[in-house]
Amino acid sequence: MAFTTLILDAPGPPLLFEEVDRFLELGLPVTLNLHYFTDKHTIKRHYGERIQYAEINCHDKPAFIAAVTQAGGYSVLKTRLNIPLDGELISAAASLALATPLRAIAQAGVGLNHIDRQEAERSGVTILNTPGSNAIAVAEYVVAQTLFLSRDLNYYNAETHKGNWSKGSLAPGQEFSELTLGLVGTGGIAQAVARKARALGIKVIATGSERFTDQVAQDLGLERRQTLDQLLGEADVVSIHTPLTPLTRGLFGSTAFSQMRQGSILINTARGGIVDENQLATFMTRFPEHIKAVAIDTFAQEKDCFNSPLTSIANAQLTPHIAGNTATAIRTASRQIVDKIHAFSTSAKSR
Repeated sequence: MAFTTLILDAPGPPLLFEEVDRFLELGLPVTLNLHYFTDKHTIKRHYGERIQYAEINCHDKPAFIAAVTQAGGYSVLKTRLNIPLDGELISAAASLALATPLRAIAQAGVGLNHIDRQEAERSGVTILNTPGSNAIAVAEYVVAQTLFLSRDLNYYNAETHKGNWSKGSLAPGQEFSELTLGLVGTGGIAQAVARKARALGIKVIATGSERFTDQVAQDLGLERRQTLDQLLGEADVVSIHTPLTPLTRGLFGSTAFSQMRQGSILINTARGGIVDENQLATFMTRFPEHIKAVAIDTFAQEKDCFNSPLTSIANAQLTPHIAGNTATAIRTASRQIVDKIHAFSTSAKSR
């Protein structure tokens, strides 16, 4: 039985070609979902009959399930853009009535909040991902936003475009050595942020789980703060790097915002839902000078469902979940996940 992979949302060419070529090099049959590409004909001309094709709107769950069922199933669903894979879809794709039941979900990236992991376990579906593949890219985004927003460049750019020569309208910005960056979470991405920030002379403090001891902090070159309250009261810039869990959902609400330093900055590249967007929009409207600016890359509702009250806040820098979206990060995650699919398929065939 062929071990088939359905690529749900591949990157565009030329990274697409690198990914599919790697599948073919390893002898892995591929079906490519063309729904999210504009130039479908060029892709078909490039690969011809060497791969199979599908046309699936993965955000239309009934249509998604129907397409998988009609095709007789796939061994692996491979995604990179956090397409929702809920219990109903996983159960249907893993049905033993299909010629090729789902055996694995392969995420080119680290986040798994969009996958119903309990249903995957019940259905015997293995989850593969690529921790650390985009750590450098996300870290560079955080540092870039730190420097951009701490110098009020967003404000000055907007004013100058309006024809206003407003050089003295704000207090002078801080130099790197005057900034304190507070990291909420101490995983691989947070550590990459810390290394880059320290190289610029920025002081870095962090708070994390119970495993983040003073000795661990010292080994990482960080200063540990025992509680989030302590960190918020000291940091000029707060950057979130925790997973979305029942404990962290809504962790940043009105209380946390009020504990942040006057004129501080908030950055979230972790997961939507950790920051309560409604409370943040309300707080920034009521207290416009308390938080200097925010940079939000992840939202509670994304893609076709994107809807955030922060779009009406002038000093909110909003980006569509692209902090880790560099060619190197995409290429690294792609190669790692294809190799993991190959290793999984080899192991599965030997059982």
